[in-house]
Amino acid sequence: MKRAALALLGAYVGVMGAFVHRHTWQVQGVEWPWGLLLAIIATYAVALAAERVAPVGGAWFGLGWGIALLAQQFSPGGSYLVASDWLGWSFTIGCLGAIVLVVVRTPRLRQ
Repeated sequence: MKRAALALLGAYVGVMGAFVHRHTWQVQGVEWPWGLLLAIIATYAVALAAERVAPVGGAWFGLGWGIALLAQQFSPGGSYLVASDWLGWSFTIGCLGAIVLVVVRTPRLRQ
Protein backbone atom coordinates (compact mmCIF):
# COMPACT_ATOMS: atom_id res chain seq x y z
CA MET A 1 0.00 0.00 0.00
CA LYS A 2 2.84 2.40 0.81
CA ARG A 3 4.49 1.73 -2.52
CA ALA A 4 1.32 2.47 -4.49
CA ALA A 5 0.83 5.67 -2.51
CA LEU A 6 4.42 6.73 -3.21
CA ALA A 7 3.96 6.05 -6.93
CA LEU A 8 0.78 8.16 -6.91
CA LEU A 9 2.64 10.89 -5.03
CA GLY A 10 5.36 10.77 -7.68
CA ALA A 11 2.78 11.13 -10.44
CA TYR A 12 1.21 14.09 -8.62
CA VAL A 13 4.54 15.85 -8.12
CA GLY A 14 5.42 15.20 -11.78
CA VAL A 15 2.19 16.75 -13.04
CA MET A 16 2.45 19.73 -10.68
CA GLY A 17 6.07 20.26 -11.69
CA ALA A 18 5.03 20.17 -15.34
CA PHE A 19 2.52 22.93 -14.63
CA VAL A 20 4.86 25.19 -12.67
CA HIS A 21 8.27 24.74 -14.36
CA ARG A 22 7.53 27.30 -17.10
CA HIS A 23 6.97 30.22 -14.70
CA THR A 24 9.63 32.91 -14.90
CA TRP A 25 10.32 36.19 -13.21
CA GLN A 26 11.72 39.05 -15.28
CA VAL A 27 14.17 41.45 -13.65
CA GLN A 28 15.85 44.13 -15.79
CA GLY A 29 15.35 42.14 -18.99
CA VAL A 30 16.64 38.85 -17.57
CA GLU A 31 14.19 35.99 -17.05
CA TRP A 32 14.73 33.91 -13.91
CA PRO A 33 13.09 30.45 -14.06
CA TRP A 34 11.75 30.28 -10.50
CA GLY A 35 9.21 27.62 -11.47
CA LEU A 36 11.96 25.34 -12.78
CA LEU A 37 13.95 25.68 -9.58
CA LEU A 38 10.84 25.08 -7.48
CA ALA A 39 9.96 21.94 -9.46
CA ILE A 40 13.46 20.44 -9.14
CA ILE A 41 13.82 21.27 -5.44
CA ALA A 42 10.32 19.97 -4.64
CA THR A 43 10.98 16.76 -6.58
CA TYR A 44 14.23 16.19 -4.68
CA ALA A 45 12.66 16.94 -1.29
CA VAL A 46 9.64 14.71 -1.79
CA ALA A 47 11.77 11.88 -3.25
CA LEU A 48 14.02 12.10 -0.19
CA ALA A 49 11.00 11.94 2.11
CA ALA A 50 9.63 8.98 0.11
CA GLU A 51 12.95 7.17 0.54
CA ARG A 52 12.65 7.56 4.30
CA VAL A 53 9.07 6.25 4.37
CA ALA A 54 9.82 2.94 2.61
CA PRO A 55 13.09 1.10 1.88
CA VAL A 56 12.89 1.75 -1.88
CA GLY A 57 10.38 4.59 -1.66
CA GLY A 58 12.44 6.91 -3.83
CA ALA A 59 12.37 4.38 -6.65
CA TRP A 60 8.59 4.00 -6.39
CA PHE A 61 8.26 7.78 -6.34
CA GLY A 62 10.45 7.96 -9.45
CA LEU A 63 8.34 5.32 -11.17
CA GLY A 64 5.20 7.37 -10.63
CA TRP A 65 6.96 10.56 -11.72
CA GLY A 66 8.24 8.90 -14.89
CA ILE A 67 4.85 7.42 -15.77
CA ALA A 68 3.24 10.86 -15.39
CA LEU A 69 5.85 12.41 -17.67
CA LEU A 70 5.53 9.66 -20.28
CA ALA A 71 1.73 9.85 -20.16
CA GLN A 72 1.97 13.53 -21.05
CA GLN A 73 4.38 12.88 -23.92
CA PHE A 74 2.41 10.03 -25.47
CA SER A 75 -1.02 11.63 -25.15
CA PRO A 76 -2.81 12.40 -28.41
CA GLY A 77 -1.48 15.68 -29.72
CA GLY A 78 1.70 15.56 -27.63
CA SER A 79 2.47 17.36 -24.41
CA TYR A 80 1.43 20.96 -23.97
CA LEU A 81 2.99 21.13 -20.51
CA VAL A 82 6.59 20.04 -21.17
CA ALA A 83 7.81 21.60 -24.41
CA SER A 84 10.96 20.60 -26.24
CA ASP A 85 12.91 23.73 -25.33
CA TRP A 86 15.56 24.52 -22.74
CA LEU A 87 13.00 24.83 -19.93
CA GLY A 88 11.36 21.51 -20.78
CA TRP A 89 14.64 19.64 -21.10
CA SER A 90 16.02 21.25 -17.93
CA PHE A 91 12.87 20.20 -16.06
CA THR A 92 13.09 16.61 -17.31
CA ILE A 93 16.83 16.13 -16.79
CA GLY A 94 16.97 18.10 -13.52
CA CYS A 95 14.11 16.22 -11.87
CA LEU A 96 15.27 12.83 -13.10
CA GLY A 97 18.76 13.64 -11.84
CA ALA A 98 17.36 14.59 -8.45
CA ILE A 99 15.42 11.31 -8.22
CA VAL A 100 18.46 9.26 -9.28
CA LEU A 101 20.60 11.09 -6.73
CA VAL A 102 18.15 10.18 -3.96
CA VAL A 103 17.82 6.54 -5.03
CA VAL A 104 21.57 6.00 -5.42
CA ARG A 105 22.91 7.99 -2.46
CA THR A 106 20.39 7.44 0.30
CA PRO A 107 21.15 3.75 0.99
CA ARG A 108 24.81 4.69 1.46
CA LEU A 109 23.92 7.45 3.88
CA ARG A 110 22.07 5.00 6.13
CA GLN A 111 25.18 2.87 6.71
